[in-house]
Amino acid sequence: MEKLGYLLLAGVTNGSVYGLVGLSLSIIYGSSRVINFAQGDFVMLGAMSAVMFVVTASLPWPLALLATVVTTSMVALALDHVVYRPLARRKAPPLTIMMGTLGAAIVIYGAALLVWGPDQQFVPAIFSLDPLYLGPLVTNSQQLAIIGAFALFLLATWFVLYRTRLGLSIRATGVNPRVALLMGIRSERIIQFSFLFSALISSVSGVLVGPLLGVGLLLTVKGFMAAILGGLGSPFAAAAGGVAIGMLEALMAGYGTSLYAEPAIFLIILLLLFVRPYGLLGDYEAQKR
Repeated sequence: MEKLGYLLLAGVTNGSVYGLVGLSLSIIYGSSRVINFAQGDFVMLGAMSAVMFVVTASLPWPLALLATVVTTSMVALALDHVVYRPLARRKAPPLTIMMGTLGAAIVIYGAALLVWGPDQQFVPAIFSLDPLYLGPLVTNSQQLAIIGAFALFLLATWFVLYRTRLGLSIRATGVNPRVALLMGIRSERIIQFSFLFSALISSVSGVLVGPLLGVGLLLTVKGFMAAILGGLGSPFAAAAGGVAIGMLEALMAGYGTSLYAEPAIFLIILLLLFVRPYGLLGDYEAQKR
């Protein structure tokens, strides 16, 4: 029983990471119908910027976190202005724009290699990594901060989407950007906000995840898997898919072997898509919207 509790806690922690990436992917997809393949690189930029501002520049954590968010947001703005917007104005199909984001991901990764080098960098932890005992379970403050940030961003996303006029504009743009434009909604600004908001989520995720897990392309893949499993059209369904993947991964690794965890999850997602093409919660969210 103690082993099960430990595995579930690890699954929730990893699932929160995947859910955050899936959430940020789904926010951009919901407004632009484009999957941003550079989303995992935003997480990497958050982690590596923390190294630069805390270790190299010796800034206190509040200033370093602010500088990290600004740095990642500037890259997100560049992605919007250099890749997405020019292609969208030329009426390029979504697949072409997605290939553009993939090219941008390669450029960002190459630039990071030039700036920080190929050697592994130590990402400083905001919170303590000392063991923290919760009854029979052992965790640490950094893990709890990841779960807390996941819950906080979910709440913030729900509030923005369903309790503000901006959220109504985001949802309208996602349904039909041309009709939204005719109704006076500035679709380009809405999509720009989506890039910035997703960059905020990813940069904070990178700062929290960096000391515990690796960051980069793998997180993009896991985030995409989370969005597909839960339902790509809904940020909340994508977040739920991330938690489900984290739990499955932890249980398979704990009671079997981690070598087969990822292939098994891919197989489960493939079988699910035959039954529910829109994901576990995608159908429900589409009807609700």
